[in-house]
Amino acid sequence: MSSWTLMRWAGLAAVVAGVLFITVDLLSLFVFGFGQTFTEAIISSGLLLFRSAAAPLAGALVLLGLVGLYARQSETTGIPGLISFLLVFVCTVLAQGSILADLLTNLGWALFGVSCLQARIYPRVASIVLIVGAVSTAVASSFPMSEPGSALMYAVVGADIMLNVAIGWLGFDLFTRTRGGETRQPL
Repeated sequence: MSSWTLMRWAGLAAVVAGVLFITVDLLSLFVFGFGQTFTEAIISSGLLLFRSAAAPLAGALVLLGLVGLYARQSETTGIPGLISFLLVFVCTVLAQGSILADLLTNLGWALFGVSCLQARIYPRVASIVLIVGAVSTAVASSFPMSEPGSALMYAVVGADIMLNVAIGWLGFDLFTRTRGGETRQPL
């Protein structure tokens, strides 16, 4: 299998990770954003179980996708691109229980977006959405949430959805590109 084929599959992994993370975010709104009776209905229907299984799967897929996204632009971005890649990769693994690692992950995504802008390989708007989503998620997540259903919870979920839309968009762009750089129709 060629390295280009592997990069394309990594792009697909980023797309699937983005979709799964958005689904997890939306399920979080349902589970934590509404009243107790609605929450009990979701728990009994198994959606909470899906959320619990989808989040780690999406975390693994986003790491695979990140490798392909970085590989596509690694020669163009140089040391700053490598630093942003490593920051996102390492902190995504560590973020499973640490607020500081989560903040550093968002910082890494913002820096990765900057390196995407500089490389001019991915769509400019997607790179900007990645930066805005990462910074917004970091800022909103840094405040302590007082209660489920608060405005801050909706801000965190909205910012995280923006970040994951950008990750999926970058992955889709990578997946649909040909070796020469033109966009082609997906399989």
